[in-house]
Amino acid sequence: MNNQKRVERKLKEKNYKKFTGNKEEGQGFADRRKRKIEHEYRKMLKKEKKASAGNVKHISVLDELSEEEATSTGPTESKQRSSHKPVGTYSKAHHEYKQTKMEKDRKKKEARKRKQAVDSALEKYQQKRQANYKLLCKRTSRGQPIMKHQMEYLLEKIKKQKSSKT
Repeated sequence: MNNQKRVERKLKEKNYKKFTGNKEEGQGFADRRKRKIEHEYRKMLKKEKKASAGNVKHISVLDELSEEEATSTGPTESKQRSSHKPVGTYSKAHHEYKQTKMEKDRKKKEARKRKQAVDSALEKYQQKRQANYKLLCKRTSRGQPIMKHQMEYLLEKIKKQKSSKT
């Protein structure tokens, strides 16, 4: 009887404690509070960032303006600069896009040149091999290899080795 009552009591307790934060499940409420505070903090940081970003010009634009002022020599140039509007985000992004596109094109051209050089070297090598093969494979009417071509090939090889050593 006692066992049955204990089991029933435990079942009631388990059904009663369906929320998070009880002792069995750990720090449920504390975790929820912590997450809420963290969320509020991040929200506040975003708002501050937006507010400060709207008022300040981009650093690179400021650098360009200071360089232009340093290089200016006459009053006409300063008047022209004052009529220019500050660089917007779209124009800046467009300028960066053009630069990256030009960089990619340049890299592609370099890669094509390298590939073309490798291909031409391979083709030259293959032609030389084919010519040597044709000479070395020539046979007499009886099927014997022509020794004249064999000897010439070996002589060329020896000359190349001597010239590379000295």
